[in-house]
Amino acid sequence: MVSTLNAQTRTIAERLGHPRDAKLLILHADDLGVAHSENAASFDALDRGAINSGSVMIPTPWVTEVVEYAKRNPDVDLGVHLTLNSEWATYRWGGVAPRDETPSLHDTDGMMPRQPRTVATRARPDEVERELRAQIDRAYALGFRPTHVDSHMGALYETPELFATYVKVARSYRLPFLHCIEQPAPANVALLTPADIVPDAVVMATEPASPAQWMEFYISAVCNLKAGLTEFLLHLGHDDAELRAVTVGWDAFGSRWRQQDYDVLTSAEFRQALTDNGVVLVTWREIQKAMYPAP
Repeated sequence: MVSTLNAQTRTIAERLGHPRDAKLLILHADDLGVAHSENAASFDALDRGAINSGSVMIPTPWVTEVVEYAKRNPDVDLGVHLTLNSEWATYRWGGVAPRDETPSLHDTDGMMPRQPRTVATRARPDEVERELRAQIDRAYALGFRPTHVDSHMGALYETPELFATYVKVARSYRLPFLHCIEQPAPANVALLTPADIVPDAVVMATEPASPAQWMEFYISAVCNLKAGLTEFLLHLGHDDAELRAVTVGWDAFGSRWRQQDYDVLTSAEFRQALTDNGVVLVTWREIQKAMYPAP
């Protein structure tokens, strides 16, 4: 899942202060705020240095727990996981902006739709912009300063219109942004500029597998890293009663899936693979500083 982007005089690695051929990696946990279990696993991985970045779902019930963690750890690298859908069967949320001002973003029950494709076919760009700004503003109001933005389940990568709105909002807040989950659409890539710093590749497990296969997938991904910037999209959680209830009916991205991500990332084997392959860990905070230097 590699995007071929602008041929700059300086590589991304050089712009971030590393040798031209460095293998840079962001170990990034999505979905903070969705459940206490998700938060606890992610906080532990951050504290242990097993991951170095994450993003927060502002509309979700456990977001204030993340904010308190961020206040205790002001250097933590956390962005806003911009959220326009609510996928779970029995656990749902609506948006942050007033719902009477964003009707195209909600089902008749007042909740966000389950599928990103519904967002793509129904959402009005002006209402999307209103909701995205409301989520970022809410993050600031709660007391943490995001380092970047990305898109829950890739909803904002679905159409050029949604992507253009997303990029417009990100730039207006001086926030770098993730531009894809899978291969980026050519129309979306066309909106990037040489000033943008986005990953050359994004890696995410997408098929259910055994713990041994899970470890093999991630170790292989580390061993096959190319020079440039890669992000591992991770979903950490504990396979407990709370997360099983939240993710009921899901195998992929369910509680066992998230436990396996946690187990691999906190393992000695994974850490050794990073060392053996000369991987340099970087954060979105570093990217933000490179894109938007302080005056």
